[in-house]
Amino acid sequence: MNIKLDIPENFYYGEERCGYYVSPEMKRVWAVELDLLAEFARVCEKYNIKWYADAGTLLGAVRHKGFIPWDDDVDVIMLRDEYERLCEIAPKEFKHPYRLISPFYYCCNDNMAISKFFNEETTLLSNIDPNYLKYTANNIPSGIFIDVFVLDNVPDNKQEIRYLESLLQKAGHLYGWSDGYYPASKKQRRPIKAFLHVITKIFCPHLYKYYFNKFSDTMKSDKYIGNKYIRSFFAYTKFEPSSYERTIYLPFEMLSIPVPSGYEDVLTILYGDWHKYVISSYKHGLFI
Repeated sequence: MNIKLDIPENFYYGEERCGYYVSPEMKRVWAVELDLLAEFARVCEKYNIKWYADAGTLLGAVRHKGFIPWDDDVDVIMLRDEYERLCEIAPKEFKHPYRLISPFYYCCNDNMAISKFFNEETTLLSNIDPNYLKYTANNIPSGIFIDVFVLDNVPDNKQEIRYLESLLQKAGHLYGWSDGYYPASKKQRRPIKAFLHVITKIFCPHLYKYYFNKFSDTMKSDKYIGNKYIRSFFAYTKFEPSSYERTIYLPFEMLSIPVPSGYEDVLTILYGDWHKYVISSYKHGLFI
């Protein structure tokens, strides 16, 4: 497995952090994710693309100076214009085993508002329907990844927000019935999904792109710039743009990563009392 980042040998040892035992296996996963983070940061720095630690990674940087001991993934976020620049340069800058994939390859709860940055020399069996694993005709990576979220300016009108959300939901449904098809987990739903798959592939095989591009084109425009809030359409949480106006750097394991200057407000919106430890048992999948 190709890891460019110089990881100290003792990093791989199991240890107790905050009363929680981090196994050597999890440390190996962390090492891959840190390498992905370092490569992601290298390319973004080369092109002066701004990004920030997000969600659990942001909390880990602020509260633990590294991973939350019971966390197994990395989340980053960037403003729409920075994300579009990244997508433009990604094919020429990220070489094997690194790969940035578009939302077309990953629909979570019928939402196509997330990209992933993979190490394709690793294997991760995600917490999704096991039937999905049999249908990987689209060369969908199954490796360890970091999540890449996008912050968009959003309408002040709730009806417009619901409309934009519906575009992503339609795109996700149609992708799941066409290019991203795999049998439904519940047997009684399989004939229905199979029927929708056949109909979609025959009459509108790429209709999902229409809805996704309609959403993306709206977000790329300056239609909502200057509005009160920004948000990721992967979630419902809204933030004030001022929280992301400046960047500061905090230690994260052996790296230094960017976080929004208003990180306290961001964390409070995300987690409430984020100083309090809440151990989570959720895992993103089986790492092999």
